[in-house]
Amino acid sequence: MTGMFNKIGINSTAFPSLSPEQLVEAMVKLGYRGIEWRVAETNELNPNISWNAVSNNRCTVQPNLKSIEQITDLCKQANIEIFGLSPYIPVGDKNYALKMLDLAHVANHARVRIWAPFNGNGSTYQERYYQFRKFIDELLMRAEELNVQLALEIHQRTICSSPSLAVRVAEHYPHNLLGVIYDMGNLAIEGREDVQLSLDLIGKHLTHVQIKNVGYQPLAENEGWAWYWETIENGVLPIPKMLSTVIKNNFNDWLSIEDFSSQRSDLEKLKHNIELIRSYLDGDFYAIEKELVAHAK
Repeated sequence: MTGMFNKIGINSTAFPSLSPEQLVEAMVKLGYRGIEWRVAETNELNPNISWNAVSNNRCTVQPNLKSIEQITDLCKQANIEIFGLSPYIPVGDKNYALKMLDLAHVANHARVRIWAPFNGNGSTYQERYYQFRKFIDELLMRAEELNVQLALEIHQRTICSSPSLAVRVAEHYPHNLLGVIYDMGNLAIEGREDVQLSLDLIGKHLTHVQIKNVGYQPLAENEGWAWYWETIENGVLPIPKMLSTVIKNNFNDWLSIEDFSSQRSDLEKLKHNIELIRSYLDGDFYAIEKELVAHAK
């Protein structure tokens, strides 16, 4: 039944031990169809220390034309769609953001992920909100010229940590120029709202859905609990139920797996997770089909 939904992809950030070439080869073998590439400088990668998603990540494409052209050609040959670039653009860095839009255009009009301003810098929410709006305004003309969509990720510790906060920004822009990434795992850390309510709010601004999960463990007495990255199936979020709601809303973009858990190797995660998500989708489509048949009777 998974043939009814085959847009299962990944974010390369979650596979720091693999080279881009190794990742693409594994994706082809396992049946992944799309990818969002981590874009950053790789000059300081150190093979003598542990690979790390944030600070020592092999699975990264350098932010220059040659590297983007090479990875675009590689993915084209493998029949894998580059649906996004994730370049960690600082809010206010207009020149770097415009460069990323140009590179995304080369990568077959991939969308460009952006983050809202982070909390805790001494400014008010209102100040950061208008700073972010001004930054987006400065990018829209180039985005429209290149037919490239900006994709705002719902992310903890930012002023867009929930669907409703993200929509407060996105609603001022055409959905083809500014979309919203619905990140399930981030919502378990901060900002979780009812799934259907979230989808209703985001509406046409919804881009891809990012799948990951977290767990919680107690700290010292009276200090509460701390979150950590957990496997998709063992975290606090009911991922199958959340996916079911997404699919029933006629979702037809990418389900992007971004599993930062460390219980399995990167290659093992790739294999396990696509089988897991396919099993969730099989069950969901079976339930939808039964519901339609029952209604027809």
